[in-house]
Amino acid sequence: MKRSFLAVAFACAALSLFAQTEWFWNKPIAGVQWVGVTHADKKALDALAGQYVGKVFTQDLWTDLQGRVYELDWFDTIDPQAFPANDAKTEVVIKIVVKEKPAVGHIRVEGNSGIHATDILDAAKVKVGDIYNAQAAKLDELAIKQLYLGKGYTEATVTSTVSAPDSRGELNLTFVVNEGSTVAVRSIRFTGNLSISEKTLKAALSLKEMGLFQDGSFQESKLEDDKQKIIDLYRARGFVDAAVKDVVRSYSKDPKKNRGLLDLTFVISEGKIWTLDSVSFEGNKIFSTARLASFISLKPGQPVNYGRLLADKQRIDDLYYENGYIFNTLDLVEKRDADRGNIAYTIKIVERDRALIESITFKGNTKSKEKVLFRELPFQVGDVFSKAKVVEGLRNLYNLQYFSSVEPDMKPGSADGLMDLTFNVQEQSTADIQFGVTLSGLGDPNAFPVSGLLKWSDKNFLGNGQNFSVALNAAPDDQSLTFSFLDNWLLGRRLTGGIDLSFDHKTSTTPEDMLGPIFADGVPDPYTSYEDYKSANYVVPSAYLMPYTLLTFSLGFNTGYGWTMPNGNYGVGLGVSTGLTQTTYDATLYRPAIESIRTSTNEWLFGNKLSGRVYINTLDNWVNPTKGYFASEKLTFGGLFGFEPEHYLRSDTNLQAFLTLLNIPVIDAWSFKLVLGAHSGLQLLMPEPGSGLSTPVVTSMDSLHIDGTFNARGWHSLYAVDGTQLWENWLELRMPVFESVLWFDGFFDAAALNTSYGLLRPDTSGYSAGKDLTGLSWDNLALSAGFGFRFTIAQFPFRFYFAKRMLFDGKTLSYPSDSLDFVISISQALQ
Repeated sequence: MKRSFLAVAFACAALSLFAQTEWFWNKPIAGVQWVGVTHADKKALDALAGQYVGKVFTQDLWTDLQGRVYELDWFDTIDPQAFPANDAKTEVVIKIVVKEKPAVGHIRVEGNSGIHATDILDAAKVKVGDIYNAQAAKLDELAIKQLYLGKGYTEATVTSTVSAPDSRGELNLTFVVNEGSTVAVRSIRFTGNLSISEKTLKAALSLKEMGLFQDGSFQESKLEDDKQKIIDLYRARGFVDAAVKDVVRSYSKDPKKNRGLLDLTFVISEGKIWTLDSVSFEGNKIFSTARLASFISLKPGQPVNYGRLLADKQRIDDLYYENGYIFNTLDLVEKRDADRGNIAYTIKIVERDRALIESITFKGNTKSKEKVLFRELPFQVGDVFSKAKVVEGLRNLYNLQYFSSVEPDMKPGSADGLMDLTFNVQEQSTADIQFGVTLSGLGDPNAFPVSGLLKWSDKNFLGNGQNFSVALNAAPDDQSLTFSFLDNWLLGRRLTGGIDLSFDHKTSTTPEDMLGPIFADGVPDPYTSYEDYKSANYVVPSAYLMPYTLLTFSLGFNTGYGWTMPNGNYGVGLGVSTGLTQTTYDATLYRPAIESIRTSTNEWLFGNKLSGRVYINTLDNWVNPTKGYFASEKLTFGGLFGFEPEHYLRSDTNLQAFLTLLNIPVIDAWSFKLVLGAHSGLQLLMPEPGSGLSTPVVTSMDSLHIDGTFNARGWHSLYAVDGTQLWENWLELRMPVFESVLWFDGFFDAAALNTSYGLLRPDTSGYSAGKDLTGLSWDNLALSAGFGFRFTIAQFPFRFYFAKRMLFDGKTLSYPSDSLDFVISISQALQ
């Protein structure tokens, strides 16, 4: 009644205004302005008005616009006004002055104890800031009651109350809950089931009997679903007329636990088995009968599997849908031959024109700018609707990691063949602070025992879809500060552009050569010849290692391009960096055995790197994948000019794959899921092509390492060994604790490192001289296994593991330590 009055009031106001003059009729609409909008969704209003801009202002158009405004039910009064857009009055501007209805200032829940208030508010559609609508509140009462029914509270009641609006036009909405007691299913029985066993029927039901691992909560909605599951089970075996005639309930009270006990008996009528005669088509002109028939998997003479037949029909529906024919109707009509016991089906098709997208709107994006979201959609206004492209757009929006939910909503447009597409998004935090503290040097009185990492980043900086981060690392022997900026869209394309600026101060050790005889390069103390050094497996005692300092300033630029195809995401990238490096040590106390360190001390050395990368990604989720694979190859050239201190070619190959082994629903909010993940990475440092060098020339910073954190977890003691070839692998079995937050992982790691002296032997920190990865043997593998927890939220991407180091000589498995190593690491982005 109130909405009808509003419509009449709006029409009367329009007539009183527009009756004064008629200059604006049949003039193009230059714009629609809103005055008085505070809480109402301004973007939705602009999207609505935008459908009329440019059209000729007629009485029919004006009536349609009025109707769509008052149907929103957001305003108490609406005053339309018309103004000329220019002095010549060739166009008209419509100004709509509104007085809003009260908005929701606060939402409270009272009377709840069995379900948390946050879960109840999540079930409600009304949010703080929305225009209050009594009908919407009633719908939320039903949604909250449904939530309680789903938890077994069959006696729950929900009502809502509102306070008087305050001076800001806001009111308080309160949901009052009377929970009552829960009901549990004590037993489930069947009658009339001659062809399917009770055990098979029970396994198909979502309702379960109470037991050691089941609380047996009764839910009315699940009972209705289970009746259909029984029918579907019979229909899959040809019992087309199968039905659940009744569900007999026997109710009693459990006074000890203050809950009801329910015994259920499903009364089944099986009917007889029917076979398929044929499937034919009528009305199809767009697609041939042969093509439509190829979607039918059921063969004549087979028992009618009605569920499979409906699934085949849905595939035909999708064929039309994918090609933009969303307004078609497809009806399945049957003709029975009782004597022969078979059924002939006809799919009758009414074909209509393709649907065009009239408008695209985003709702809920308060930070993300619309241009950032529109560019992720592979379609635009005026395009033919495509379900595949909508799904691709959803995937792109989810992969941005800006939103906790993205829900599309499709409604008919202003005319036949037009549709409005709205994406309802719920933003989540895109800025995060990463921090970490590592305890080291315990037991060494000269070592500072604590190091830390602090990083702030925002992957949607200022809502522009850009990445910005600042990272500070403070360790006893390494301190660094890094600034990074990345724009994922340049020139309106999926072309990335980024810049990195970093400062690094590192203290390390290198072999010294102070004792006689003195060598020009390569033979450190305490060895008197190269043969002695080689026979010692190139191991330098710690007493003959000298400290030196490395100071680095670097500036890098990178760009890349990515595109999406039906089978995955592809990308290429290019990067270049330049830097200044200075090595210093106390020349009055030490003499390095390595000539390059000795001759370049206190000099600023100029260095450049050029890198290129390609990748393919089919993972279902980039942050926490459960299926698909990722593969990438990156090449880096170090030393573009002859005077630079480093000259090398580095190859980084990365392969990952994931497979969901089990996914068994246990309760509404949790499933027993097992995900198997595998990774293999190969990193090679090689001589720079065309340099004439036989070995790569690198600093310790750019050498390869078994770090004990990201590879070969637990083997921290090997980090100081510089390598030129690294092969690292892991195998993980993952299970969710809270799927969107925390997972439990078990892992097995294996890594091998080749150095300039040969393959590393983790058992002795010696080397298998004269070998490279092609001569790998069991005693060159650093093995570890363990378990721990991994957080999957961007704001806390940490991993906490216990790792057991292992060695294998081909016959016997041994353990270097009796204890477990505790490992803390940060989730790394795919590279």
